[in-house]
Amino acid sequence: MNLWMILFALALPMQDPVPAPEPTPDEEVQEKVVEEVVVVEEVVVVEEETAQEVSPYLAIVDATIHTVTDGTLYRATVLCKNNRILRVGQGVRVPDDARVIDANGMHVYPGLVAVRTSGVVSGSGSRVRDSFDPFAMNVELALSGGLTTVEAGGAVVKLTYGVLDDFLMSTESPWVTMAYSSTSSAGRRQTREALSATRAYLADMRAWELEKEMGESDAVEPSSAGIKDKYIALLKGEALARFHAQTAKDLLSTCDLLEEFPMQSVIFGAREAWTIPARLSRTGTRLVLTPRAKAYADESTNRETGWSIENAAVMWNQGVRFAILPSETWVSMMGIAGRDLLTLPMEAAFAIRGGLTSAAALRAITLEPAALLGMDERIGSISVGKDADLIVCDGDLFDYRSFVQWAVVNGRVAYDKAQSPYLSHIRPRKVPTIQEVVDAIRKESSDDAAIEVIEEVIHETPEEIVE
Repeated sequence: MNLWMILFALALPMQDPVPAPEPTPDEEVQEKVVEEVVVVEEVVVVEEETAQEVSPYLAIVDATIHTVTDGTLYRATVLCKNNRILRVGQGVRVPDDARVIDANGMHVYPGLVAVRTSGVVSGSGSRVRDSFDPFAMNVELALSGGLTTVEAGGAVVKLTYGVLDDFLMSTESPWVTMAYSSTSSAGRRQTREALSATRAYLADMRAWELEKEMGESDAVEPSSAGIKDKYIALLKGEALARFHAQTAKDLLSTCDLLEEFPMQSVIFGAREAWTIPARLSRTGTRLVLTPRAKAYADESTNRETGWSIENAAVMWNQGVRFAILPSETWVSMMGIAGRDLLTLPMEAAFAIRGGLTSAAALRAITLEPAALLGMDERIGSISVGKDADLIVCDGDLFDYRSFVQWAVVNGRVAYDKAQSPYLSHIRPRKVPTIQEVVDAIRKESSDDAAIEVIEEVIHETPEEIVE
């Protein structure tokens, strides 16, 4: 019986298979989502594998290196590992897997530091943590001008274009702003009274602590009513007082205060500082100068007044430390070159024109502003152990024709002029041809077999590609 049933089934005409039901719109969407998820997962895996393959080493080789603190090195190498400078000098061995920037004929400097900015990064203080945009145009433009670290509303920020890793150095203001002007006698009196009360309070505190150490149980702790913490920090040397003074009259008034109440201080402006260099030097104050901030002399007075292009040079010769900042503390695409942060080195170049040395001018836009921000242990010079914040220029930094070709922040290339949509078309960086690369390999290699293979490949490559 079973055999007859099988034969009967075989004798039936072949029927087309029942088609699968058409998928519903919801099922199509689900399938598409699943496919997209799979693709995304594959991309993530590839990106993770690529990230793992990136070497922690970055080497800038065959360059003229301006270290700021240890002179200038020629035909030298800076080797960075992760976000720090590992080695600097000639004869540095570069790991085989290192990323390499060939800086032959170029100059390497520490990343420039702006001691005060507005608009380069959004937000201020602790709000920068949430408002910083690593893809902002101003961030890239600032990098193209050589800036790698800026002060923004009290925060100290690294320009880590494209990423958020380690961009925030500090959210605490590096100074205490002091309102002290020769034109406001009431304001000067209030400041002096507050500082006098603070000094008396600190003296009473020292006496009370001494009595406690001597075992006096009935010693009474002095009251801190009316005493401001910022003045305590200033008089204890734990904070930096920031003043603004342009004229000799205001500068002398500030000097009087600093001599009566010694404290760490910085004076912004100081246009007429060149007229009283010795007095400023005795106070130990530091300055933030703008070499191009012109003001004509007052002909109604007998003393020297007004602006001098030699201001920075006079301060340097007198031993007064200073940073340089342009009159416009933002990035501008118009106006006179050198008046804003896009061309900060040009502002320093005017100080050089007034007699300042190039080394001192470089220090005034790197290490000195870093010190004012309390970050000179990490940035401002090219030294082993410091943050790998560097710029590579195709000429002298103070030559108006020079461009920043690369900017490195935390050991990562944050700016490459050849990839910039704003500046890549201006004097494009020469890329070696295949033939030039082969010639270089042939010159350096002693492996004849490898050279023969390379020449054979070149011979078989279309001529237009080789060129």
